Amino acid sequence: MFGLRVIAPLLLVTSTAALAVGLGPLEKSGVTATEAKGFYLTLTNPYKQPFRFRTFVDEETPALEGRVRIFPEVALMAPESNRKVLVVVRDLVPGEQVDVRVCAERIENKEVVVHARVCSKLSARRVGAVR
Repeated sequence: MFGLRVIAPLLLVTSTAALAVGLGPLEKSGVTATEAKGFYLTLTNPYKQPFRFRTFVDEETPALEGRVRIFPEVALMAPESNRKVLVVVRDLVPGEQVDVRVCAERIENKEVVVHARVCSKLSARRVGAVR
């Protein structure tokens, strides 16, 4: 009987972590001739109830001083649904390549210990100046 009381919460945490937010594709690159490059990512709510999710630039990405915009940053999603998220890398100079990791996670209550998140690696490159 004691074993079930200890194992049941662990199984709940494990099964909850198995259903984590989805964000895809996991890697994407693109070239642009302008100062901005946009990427569409697909955010997925795999749960059987609605949840709020946030999409953000990973803190391990080098400082980009506001050059990356995400629309929307926070989304309330219906159960088992997908939605597009637009990520725009701005202020690209000719010949520059910018790599950024964009992550998504479910907005949890403070008492939740495990915070599952998924990240996509994006690479935007602006072509060099025409001579």
